[in-house]
Amino acid sequence: MALSSEYRDIIVGSGRGRGRPTRALVRIGALLLVAALAAACGGSGEGSIIPPKEIGSITIDTTSFLMERGSDVTLTATVLDVHRQKLDVPVVWSSTNEKAASFLPGGKLVAGDSGATQITASSLGKQSQTIVVQIVWLGPAKLDRVQWTSPNAATPGATVADSIRVRVTNPKGAPVANTKVAFAVTAGGGSVSPASAKTDPNGLAAVQWTLGPQKGSNAITATVVDTHDKPITWVDSNGTKFSVTSYDALSAVDGDGQTGQILSALPVLPSVKLVDSLGKPRVGIPLTFIATSGGRVSLAVVSTASNGVASPGTWTLGDIPGQQKLIVTLESAKLELKASATGTPIHYKPASGLIASGFVTCALDAAGLASCMGQEPQVGDGDTLSKFAPTPTAGSIAFKSLSPSRVTSLPTHNCGIGTDHAVYCWGANALVDTSGRTNSTKTPAKLPSDLVWAQVTAGGAHNCALTTDAIAYCWGANSVGQLGIRSDTGAIFKPGLVYGDFRFRTIAAGSGHTCGLTLDGTVLCWGNNSFGQLGDGGTTPRLAPTLVAGGVTFQSIDVGDPWSCGLSTAGKVYCWGGLEGFGATPIPHLYTSSTLPTFTSLSVGSFHACALTGDGQAYCWGNNQFGQLGDSSVVSKSFPTAVVGGLHFTSIAAGVAHTCGTTSDGSVACWGSNLAGELGDKNAAIRITPRYVVLGVTP
Repeated sequence: MALSSEYRDIIVGSGRGRGRPTRALVRIGALLLVAALAAACGGSGEGSIIPPKEIGSITIDTTSFLMERGSDVTLTATVLDVHRQKLDVPVVWSSTNEKAASFLPGGKLVAGDSGATQITASSLGKQSQTIVVQIVWLGPAKLDRVQWTSPNAATPGATVADSIRVRVTNPKGAPVANTKVAFAVTAGGGSVSPASAKTDPNGLAAVQWTLGPQKGSNAITATVVDTHDKPITWVDSNGTKFSVTSYDALSAVDGDGQTGQILSALPVLPSVKLVDSLGKPRVGIPLTFIATSGGRVSLAVVSTASNGVASPGTWTLGDIPGQQKLIVTLESAKLELKASATGTPIHYKPASGLIASGFVTCALDAAGLASCMGQEPQVGDGDTLSKFAPTPTAGSIAFKSLSPSRVTSLPTHNCGIGTDHAVYCWGANALVDTSGRTNSTKTPAKLPSDLVWAQVTAGGAHNCALTTDAIAYCWGANSVGQLGIRSDTGAIFKPGLVYGDFRFRTIAAGSGHTCGLTLDGTVLCWGNNSFGQLGDGGTTPRLAPTLVAGGVTFQSIDVGDPWSCGLSTAGKVYCWGGLEGFGATPIPHLYTSSTLPTFTSLSVGSFHACALTGDGQAYCWGNNQFGQLGDSSVVSKSFPTAVVGGLHFTSIAAGVAHTCGTTSDGSVACWGSNLAGELGDKNAAIRITPRYVVLGVTP
């Protein structure tokens, strides 16, 4: 089938020298084309001709807008016929300033350089409205290294001491956030982690660089990339390079490869030598020495002598048999001295009753006798010197349970219920003298009372206890109503009945407030409420038990210094009061997370708390100044964070600034502050991860 040149000229408008066809000619041409096609195909009659669809309008589906340089967007347009019905026909896109922005097939508009362009869409002689697209340059324009100085000392395989940092800025020098920077090793065969990073609100991106295993040149490059991981060509200094030359900066002089029994001092003092890249000794440079496996050295930081040699003094092995290390570091140089540790540690394995209070840890043996370690007089052995190992309390009293005071603002004490159902307390503010003349005692003393006791809780300067018929009594300081006797007029030294005729399953005392869990699972609190620790939605002190808001049913409760927590029957933790994150709303705050497990037990310390899952995994949150959260950091957490180390616990106890737990094999592991030996170790350094309490060694 062929069309005559006459028809072709009418349709396409060439007309042998004629100009662009008019709209009328286009319509006539379309009609003639349809008729010619029908005739050529043998059609006849009126029904054989398909009426053409005429375009009535084309509208771009967006108004004028801004685009960032280098970005792209796919535009669309709506085509309607003369009857305002949608037509599915292709459109041709045009940009008046293709330097600013140009089109790819499919209507994808790619932003080029800064400037403005007018955009239209057309089809079959119809053209859309014009929109204006302004191309701006607010994004990456320059890449800079931040605080980078190539280290003087760098050994093969070492991790560069300081993170590799870059800053991305825009043409005005302002930081650009959320920009992807790719890092690649270009020499030396090392590694970088992560391989890419997004800039923060300050325009900074940081990664960690580990040098290659061989001596020599190491290099990485940092490159700002687009959403397709392609380098952005107009970024100044893109492909910024970092370089380090590694060499054997540190070498062992003495004390490497020794053998000794765990917890013992090695016979040869370790020493190392530091040299520069030319092999000359570096003098007066401080080196850091860190022993692994719980070991220690006499001096953690020592400067090199005139020959470049430094020694940290005695190296005492930790409590883990096998290979132990002494790691020496300076800048990006690292050296490991090794020692073989022999023997088997004897772990402390009490029977029950593990508690952590103010700088002391206590537990019960199989006979119910209490032993404590840490600060006097809370140890209860009548001495004045701190104890670094579990030490029996005086009196050979058999206990059913123990209760700690976890208050930071006052000297603390411990209490317990004896097998004779009597209350015994010892330490500062023990409050067992009902005359009030002597508030403290160095050894466990019995509270004079005819009542039969089932549970006791030690507060700051007050105590509370439950009788065997679940009735609560309190005694001691009452300046803010912490005794719950409808009064705040001075202290009482004989147990006073808590108002309200409530029956409690358990009771817990804090610095100046008290909470009780009723038999039906509701919680009532009384006393100081300055930080919302009573959970009633206000900050007014209460002289009598007041219901905690929220309608939650609890299985257990515990309180710290200015805050309280409860474990619901559904295994969820709620806290309220003065811990960071709760003070603004003094009502129960639920920890919620899709990844947070169900908990089965809870312990609250002064300013931190811990909980256990059903399989014994420990989570802690709150203050972490001394590593009491056990997450290998000293950064406080407002959300339950897993304790590291892989240990599983059957019980956990949070104190003032340390935490201890009973592991699945019955051993005790502790972490946090070791001010007075509460971790069972003479070394006063804090621990940021759990370590066993070791009583001795068998060969």
